[in-house]
Amino acid sequence: MDILKHLKDESNLIIFTDDFISNNTEIKIKNNHLLFDKGNEFFVFLDNYTQKDDFIFEIKNKVKIYLLTSQSKRADYSIRFDLKEASELTLFTDFHAKTKTSSKHRLIINLAKKAKLDIMNALVFNGKIDFDLEVNLLEEKAEVSIEQLNVGADGVQHMVNQRVNHLAKSTTSKINNWLISQENAKLNYHVTGFIAKGQELSKCHQNNKGIMLSDNSEISVEPKLLIDEYDVEASHGAAIGQMDELQLYYLKSRGMTESEAKSLIINGYTLPFISLINNEKIEKILKRQVSRVIRRNS
Repeated sequence: MDILKHLKDESNLIIFTDDFISNNTEIKIKNNHLLFDKGNEFFVFLDNYTQKDDFIFEIKNKVKIYLLTSQSKRADYSIRFDLKEASELTLFTDFHAKTKTSSKHRLIINLAKKAKLDIMNALVFNGKIDFDLEVNLLEEKAEVSIEQLNVGADGVQHMVNQRVNHLAKSTTSKINNWLISQENAKLNYHVTGFIAKGQELSKCHQNNKGIMLSDNSEISVEPKLLIDEYDVEASHGAAIGQMDELQLYYLKSRGMTESEAKSLIINGYTLPFISLINNEKIEKILKRQVSRVIRRNS
């Protein structure tokens, strides 16, 4: 599936390739520094981008960004988001590989006073990926909500590091991970919340859920809380297991094949994440990516 085919009619589309930048917006771009100072919805597409130049996205307004990648070659780059005071960013990312490859991607996000970030990450990556997400809550009343869906197909290896640093008072973070591992897939997660000394009234919560679809699939989650302050709220948890055999039995007893029953259960599991996207084109892209992986492994 060609992602660009679904986005070509979008007026607020920015495309990066190794050879050129196509910018259909009023966004100022200089040396991979993008300034978002007007509230709107933007689509940023990295089409087989393999340069090691890093990106900086500067946010000064209420902005929604859909950041999508399509890789068939090895890639290694960082993207930094700087949210200025009282700015708001809704960010959807889709790191996707067309063929089996190996990539490293880093998202570093800094939030100033009263800045707000809602981020939805989709990893349906065909191959090996190292994905690091670091969020720094630098000033008071900064807050972040992270939702991540990771679907691992046969033989993939996904290494994910998520870290939120509470570096000011009255900051808030929430992480929800939704993980699906299929035949011979390995999903390895390190999830860390850090509240520095003196940063009271901060809140840090983590929730990790995973389904393994075969005996050979693996999901490993290491949730950590590093707390140097007493007057805070913090929690973490991980619930990882096999697909519910009773659900499978019931659906098969209603006439479904095992493949159809698994697909229905997985669709129900991914729906809460997909419903957060709130864009029909992007929802369609992600649903097709997930569906293709499930069919290939059924």
